[in-house]
Amino acid sequence: MTASASKHVVFATSGSLGDLYPFLALGQELRRRGHRATIATTANHRARVEAAGLGFRRMRPEPEESPDFLARFMHPKKGGEFVYRHFLAPAIADSYADLEKSCADADLLVSQSLMALAAPLLAARTGIPWISAVFQPMTLFSVHDRPNYLPYPVLPWLCGRDPVIHAKVLHYVRKYTEEWVRPVMDFRRGLGIDDAPHPMYEGQHSPDCVLAMFSPLLGGPRPDWPKAAVQTGTAQVALPASASSPELDAFLARCDRPLAVFTLSSTASDTGTFYAAALEAARSAGMRALLVTSGAAALQASGLPSRLPDWALRVDYAPFERVFPHAAVVVHAGGIGTAFKAMQAGVRQVVVPHAHDQLDNAMRLQRLGVGRLLRPSQASKRRLAGVIMEALRDETMRKTATRVQAAALAENGAAAACDIIERRLAHA
Repeated sequence: MTASASKHVVFATSGSLGDLYPFLALGQELRRRGHRATIATTANHRARVEAAGLGFRRMRPEPEESPDFLARFMHPKKGGEFVYRHFLAPAIADSYADLEKSCADADLLVSQSLMALAAPLLAARTGIPWISAVFQPMTLFSVHDRPNYLPYPVLPWLCGRDPVIHAKVLHYVRKYTEEWVRPVMDFRRGLGIDDAPHPMYEGQHSPDCVLAMFSPLLGGPRPDWPKAAVQTGTAQVALPASASSPELDAFLARCDRPLAVFTLSSTASDTGTFYAAALEAARSAGMRALLVTSGAAALQASGLPSRLPDWALRVDYAPFERVFPHAAVVVHAGGIGTAFKAMQAGVRQVVVPHAHDQLDNAMRLQRLGVGRLLRPSQASKRRLAGVIMEALRDETMRKTATRVQAAALAENGAAAACDIIERRLAHA
């Protein structure tokens, strides 16, 4: 690529590492192709953005680094309302101001749907070319999918049986959630922008291009997806190699017992109880236990004894792409990135979902045949051990995981998405 063809792309997102990593992957790929990429996100992600070789610009609001905030953010039933009503929406003016500065010399804006509420407003107000991206199947809110985000079990079951019923329920959900994003709608009106689109539904999508950046193994196009949607597959970031841990390396190299990896990633609810149950489940199953208590989980890992048995190891961080291939089973909360890493490793999964898209991802993994779903309320020591053993004895699941592994490894969502971005840049 010639220097004159180089363009500047700004990516906007907030949230957890799962909300950041796909854009780091796209930024790295665009940089490799000769473009400049900047990530507009919260300050707690700055080090990771810069370590990936990309530009950083701050975009508020900033999350609180406290157990109470994380517990409310990841509440099983009220997490979504907290994120929008109490965190993202009230800060829309700050988000808009920050993103406007970030895009001052940008040729294209790419935003994560639902987690960058200012992006559609900036595009409408300034005319900057805009692409939106969706990282999880659930957030396209198709009436042809079961709405596992609804808090009352009978509604997902009922809606999953009939798209017509689902559409009627969705109508009321949309009206109810308008109050969550009322500040966004008021701010939008103040900018003189059409007040019709719901910021959490059709208003989150670019009319020109929507990147569906998740694996087709977990869900393909639906009749009511946005007309501009294009499925790219999952984008995997190439993180800088971390210093090797001799203790972790030695633990992974052991062959005396099969390995179970336990991680809740950003889940904040009852993690101490989970890891204590995980330790006992591994003991009952005769397995080694690697307890990855990174992120919010580290705040509540106090349920573990100070001294672990020699068949268990707790670490604050472990690169999943290196760890998962050693595992016989991975037990996690259902984050889309963690799930896909396990799919690429060809390993069986037990999913204990807590909030947001996690239950939907878990049910898709179970339907695919590579995972088993265990509700948090059922994840006692005995039941967790039982489900792990069921997964290990399931020969069909083992074969399916191996078959899925080949397809997952063949995905190159970053290249596919950047091909689309470059075509858009050619007309910017």
